[in-house]
Amino acid sequence: MNAVGITKQTPAEARVYHSPLRDHQAEQTRELILQALTEQVADAGLKDFNIPRLAQRAGVSVRTIYRYFPTKDALLEEFAYWLDSQIGSAEAPSTLEELVKLPESAFAAFDEREALIRAQWLTPQGRASREIGRKRRLANWRKVLAGIADNLPPDEERQRLAIVLFLLSSRTWQALKDEFDMDGRESGKAVSWALQTLIADFRKRNNAAAKIPATL
Repeated sequence: MNAVGITKQTPAEARVYHSPLRDHQAEQTRELILQALTEQVADAGLKDFNIPRLAQRAGVSVRTIYRYFPTKDALLEEFAYWLDSQIGSAEAPSTLEELVKLPESAFAAFDEREALIRAQWLTPQGRASREIGRKRRLANWRKVLAGIADNLPPDEERQRLAIVLFLLSSRTWQALKDEFDMDGRESGKAVSWALQTLIADFRKRNNAAAKIPATL
């Protein structure tokens, strides 16, 4: 308490004020940067990617970009997650039914972002960005498939999980589009059917394996 009887708050006691407007503006700026990166990748890939060029496209300063993304790796990692969120595959499906239905929406979304999706495969930087998302998606699929794979030998589980991941990938969408002239809607339905068939066999083998006594 000071001389006039007023108790001062310490910094730890002071109430932190969060401005909804400021938070909204920050989110808008972040989206602006990621959208500009999307356009840049679609136009020219990531071969000639640099922060100043991105800042110019986004209409912000280089300093602003580094405020939101301290390093290029941080930017590319966030970009991978942001892109997956646009497609609908950023978070793990909560059920097998959601997993099976995912290609129908994801592959149609690939059609809408075709230039961007293809550009990501053309440069080491682009493939590195996709790899970040691939690892996250693999972890997601493991979670939702765990209940029907726990009795299978590790090698068999790994092989089947690899097939699931490949079927859900943009590589499968690209192959079906280029080699069989399927649009995302048609290929998505075909892959959903394949996943349903594979998972049914997955469950059958897993249940059979549960009845086999462990060998010593």
